[in-house]
Order: sequence, then C-alpha cells, then structure tokens
Amino acid sequence: MKRSWRGVLLMGVLLGAVVLSGCGREFAPYWKIDKLRLMAIKAEPVVVAGQGETTLSAAVYAPEGQEVSYAWSWCPLESSAADGYECPLGDEELAELGVQGIDFELGNEAEVVFENPFTEAQVLGFCEAIQEAIAERFDDPELARFLPVTDCSRGYEISVRLEISAGDDSLVASKSLMLSTGGENPNTNPVMMAVEVRPEDPSDLSELRDRAGWEVEADAAHDDQWVAIPEDGDLRVPTGVSLELRAVVSPESVETYQPPTPEGAEEPPPAREEAFVFRYFTTSGTLGGSRRLFVLPDTTLEEAPITTLVVSSNQAEVECQEPEAEGCGVRLWSVVRDARLGGDFIERRLLVVE
Repeated sequence: MKRSWRGVLLMGVLLGAVVLSGCGREFAPYWKIDKLRLMAIKAEPVVVAGQGETTLSAAVYAPEGQEVSYAWSWCPLESSAADGYECPLGDEELAELGVQGIDFELGNEAEVVFENPFTEAQVLGFCEAIQEAIAERFDDPELARFLPVTDCSRGYEISVRLEISAGDDSLVASKSLMLSTGGENPNTNPVMMAVEVRPEDPSDLSELRDRAGWEVEADAAHDDQWVAIPEDGDLRVPTGVSLELRAVVSPESVETYQPPTPEGAEEPPPAREEAFVFRYFTTSGTLGGSRRLFVLPDTTLEEAPITTLVVSSNQAEVECQEPEAEGCGVRLWSVVRDARLGGDFIERRLLVVE
C-alpha cells in the first residue's frame, strides 16, 4: 500500500509544532502503571477440550484502597474493540446458528471457570458451517481464501470479555480462547517461574549488600548476582542503583509446533520452536525497555528477557503510590506471550529505601 507523502509531511509538521510549542499533553509511558490497568488475561489450559473447562484470570492493578469489580462473559464468535467487545450477534441470531439455552455470563470473581458446553464434533461442525457461509458470500474463490477464516482442524476461536471497574474508572478487554476440534498436540502456556534482579554494574553489589541486605557473596561473578524477588514479601533495593531485571520462564515452555500449511502449498512448512514476547510494567521508576523478544537461535531464554530498572530518590518521593515508613513500595509485573494464544504473568514487589 502506497503511503501518502503529503500525509507524512503533514504529520511531521504537526508533531514538530507540538514539540516546539511545549504545550502538548504529556502521556505516561505504556509501562508506567498509575491508575486502573488490565495488563493480561490468562486461560489455563490454553485449548479447551470438548465439554472440558479452563480457568480464566487477569493481571490487574488498582490504586491502593480501591476494590476491583469483575464481570466476565463469552461469545461463540470474534468480537471487536469498536463495539466494546460485545458479542456481535444477539440471542435470536445465535439460536439460528444452533447456539441456544446457554449462559454466556461467567461470573464476577477475579478468577472464573469457563465450561465448554460443546463436544469437539459440535465445535468442528459449527466452525465448518461458518466457513461455508463465508465462502458462499463471495463468488471469487481467490478472494475468499484471503479472508481471516479459522483453520477448523486446529480448533475454533471464541471471545472472552472482561470488564473491570475501580473507583470512577472502568476498562473492557477481550481474549481469544481456543476450543478443541479434536486436533493433536494442543498449545500450552509458557510457565513464568520467577522475577530476578541484579545490579547492572557488578561493582554496585556492595551497595546492595550493605544498604539493602542482599545475601550474595561479595566476590560473586555477575552471572551469580541474580536475586529472586520473593513471592510473599518485598525485596529491598536502594534508590539510584540501576538494576537489571528479567523474567524466568521454564525451558520446557519452548514447544516445537507445526505451523499451518499456506493456501496452495504442496507441502507443510518445517516445524518451528516457539518465540516469546516479554512485557514489563512498574508503578515507579524508569524501565530501559518494556518489551523483549525471545527467538531461537538469535537469543537465549536467559538473556532475551533482560531489561533495566532504576528508581531515583526523586521518583520514589514524587511517584510513590504505596509509601511506607522505610521507603516506597514498587510493584512490578512481567507478562509473557507466545504466538498461539498462550501466556502467563507474574507480579512482584520491591521496597525502595534511601
């Protein structure tokens, strides 16, 4: 698609005017969490067997003292952000497709269970019926094959909708969920095991030992300076020390899978190993980068997720959302996703002290 040079030039002029004037609105970085946020939705397992179930949970933050309300629902079709992720068909239209007498509300808890009401044969028949209906809408088969139609042999995607609210704020998000049609080797979630930190500069280890009480040998090599943030407590860190941060994912999470065969190809593409995208979020401090990519053989699972975090004394004083007598509580999240609807998340907390 050709890009309009006039449009590009106009965009550049407008951006330049905003920068030079200094009066444009300032937006917080995507990774900075300072209000109600929904960072990820997880389904365990990723692929729901016929008449099986999956547990749904979410990584959510609300300012201290605000209680979060949840409203979960699902739809047997894909939904759109333009419509607030509402199901595109009503009860009567769903009944015409053979979907009736089913409760689409999932509950109001932080964690809910979706029970698949269909057998795998029913899901496969429903998927193929939709494919056939779409194909009949187009006279040109060459055009029809470019439409985003599900490969029914690999499963059928439905939509899960989550609305959260806290105080005066509310958010709506959606996650695609795969119903099995009987295929083999379904995807599983990557498993996040820990979040670790170490000094970016190895010589800062003495600062962390003396001022924050880190139990690491004084002469430890840089690769041995990693410390796991405890699940049920805070890890103390001094202000101003630049830290390296990484999510630890189980090596068994890297699965080998068979990509779908492109339309018209005579042979399937070779099997490939999964790639992961890591995202980081924090309530205070500065991240050197919030997005990291793991792709074999270019990166390793140990090095790919590493980013940096530093909380200065000024940031701790101005930005702190969870002040304590000794310093500032800083919440951290890491989210990992693969390319097949799998994902996991983890939350940890630092105590930044002077």
